[in-house]
Amino acid sequence: NIAFRIPNLVRDLFGEGAMSAAFVPTFTRTLALEGRQRAWRLGNLVVNALLLATGVIAAAGMVFAEPLATAFASAYAEVPGKLELTVTLTRVMFPFLALVAVATALMGMLNSLQRFFIPAVSPAMFNVGSIVCTLGLAPVMPMLGWPVIMAPAIGVLVGGFGQMAVQWPALRREGFRYRPIVDFSDPGLRQILVLMGPGVAGLAAVQVNLLVTTFLAAREGTGAVTWLGFA
Repeated sequence: NIAFRIPNLVRDLFGEGAMSAAFVPTFTRTLALEGRQRAWRLGNLVVNALLLATGVIAAAGMVFAEPLATAFASAYAEVPGKLELTVTLTRVMFPFLALVAVATALMGMLNSLQRFFIPAVSPAMFNVGSIVCTLGLAPVMPMLGWPVIMAPAIGVLVGGFGQMAVQWPALRREGFRYRPIVDFSDPGLRQILVLMGPGVAGLAAVQVNLLVTTFLAAREGTGAVTWLGFA
């Protein structure tokens, strides 16, 4: 829970909430006023900008996983191996941030095209991937010399990829083709970045509160973070 909360906090702050609120109206307006080709270009610019930004954040998170985990749960150092395991799991799950960011952009494009069923179903792919990997890989982990808890950590990545992959065929059928283009001077992309500002500011208060409660729960012994999450 601690290891997943670190990349998930960044996802909540910049991903589904603020990004969707800024991207969908901008993409819809571009689609209506300038046509599909211009909208596809904007979609590619957003996807690539997200890949660059979240890729850098994920790489930094993997490098600095130890100080991040220590900041969240310094009390785990009192139990031999617990903090080290949290650091390892954090490194494994950080790339989830990039996968779910792209999935959010695909969801926004499909919603703008009046395609609602596949985007609504896509978050369930995260659950499917997590459950299948947990059940299927848990017996294998000890044979590889890895802790069993690594199975649901891998499931997070598989589920994030599934959330993205299930939407791709529907978007291709609408005419979208991926292009590796980057242009931060594009007016549409700049407008999305500007519109994200208020959303990020609004979500920041919730995330700070989550940081504080997680830090406090981690000091209350084994299981406390999980109990708080269930509550």
